Amino acid sequence: MPESLILILAILVLGAIAFLLFKKPTTASKPAPVKKDELIQKYEDEMHEIIDKYKDDSTNFQKKKIEYLKFASHELHNNIFFDAHEAKEIIRKLASL
Repeated sequence: MPESLILILAILVLGAIAFLLFKKPTTASKPAPVKKDELIQKYEDEMHEIIDKYKDDSTNFQKKKIEYLKFASHELHNNIFFDAHEAKEIIRKLASL
């Protein structure tokens, strides 16, 4: 009888340890509007980097700006946070920088 009790306790302890080891850590997720604002800010910051890098070379600036706008447009249209109208508005804003 005591051996079976020890066996049961050992199984319960091992189960609890396994549960604690394999339990996914909880991460605090950000609300959608905050994520959207952060993404928009990231695209604007990257565009400003291109502007600063190529401000003295207009030929390369136009080329890099167009490449980045195509890249950003593709990313925004595939992003679940933005609908097509929002993506177009963000691209217009980036193009006007």
